[in-house]
Amino acid sequence: MRAITLCLMLFLPTLVQGQARPGSDAVLDAMQIEDLFEVMQEEAIVSGMGLVETMMPGRDLSGWRLTLTRLNAPSRMLPDFRTNFAEALPEDQEDAVLDYLTSPRGQRIVDLELSARVALNEPDIQDIVLERFEQMQRDNDPRADVLTKFIDVNDLVEANVLGALNANAAFLQGLRSGEDVPGFLGGGDILAEVWAQEPEIRSSTQDWLNAFVSLAYRPLSDEELQRHIAFSESMAGQAMNDALFAAFDVTFTQLSLDTGTALARLMGSEDL
Repeated sequence: MRAITLCLMLFLPTLVQGQARPGSDAVLDAMQIEDLFEVMQEEAIVSGMGLVETMMPGRDLSGWRLTLTRLNAPSRMLPDFRTNFAEALPEDQEDAVLDYLTSPRGQRIVDLELSARVALNEPDIQDIVLERFEQMQRDNDPRADVLTKFIDVNDLVEANVLGALNANAAFLQGLRSGEDVPGFLGGGDILAEVWAQEPEIRSSTQDWLNAFVSLAYRPLSDEELQRHIAFSESMAGQAMNDALFAAFDVTFTQLSLDTGTALARLMGSEDL
């Protein structure tokens, strides 16, 4: 049985228990984190429903939809995410990060990124945008190189592939709670299954990122994009990026485990 990545963690890892801080919360608020989590909730519902509709065609899945909605609710996910982010973001970098994100350029970029993520939920749009980016590469358009630099500076491919592998392993681990369900995988099988997905995950991640940066940053001038990359390369930008990866990894690995466990119950015909 193939696992799924219920949520691509773009922006994109293990932390101790702690509490969110006003400064780190302000950073996340400037990122419009609640709006982002609402978008990701919708993505998870669509992905999770598609998986189970394929596995169990014709079955009433209204309860499963409610389960996905509950598990991915921002009100459930955000408290732990805020705590994890606060633990990972150095306090001495908070002001620099916040100054950038709350600047007119920073807020414009946040808006563009969120709008692009929503738009890319439409497969046709992703295909069109990706084809445009690949044409830029074929034409040796310098803009494509700059967009690729942004992906590389933030280590977006490797971090997202690692996050997806961790999430998929946790998802399959959750399914192990239903050892009597068809397609049950043992521990060794889980590891093999996850690593077998790595090439496909890497390819789809690269395509998604190419489409995302191409669409999100299209309205930016070359100078604005270069300044955004310069922030990403700065100590504050790297600290923000590392903290986001850490928080997403912890939060969504747990979410994937919970989702796999819930799916095992569904496959065992328990009432969700």
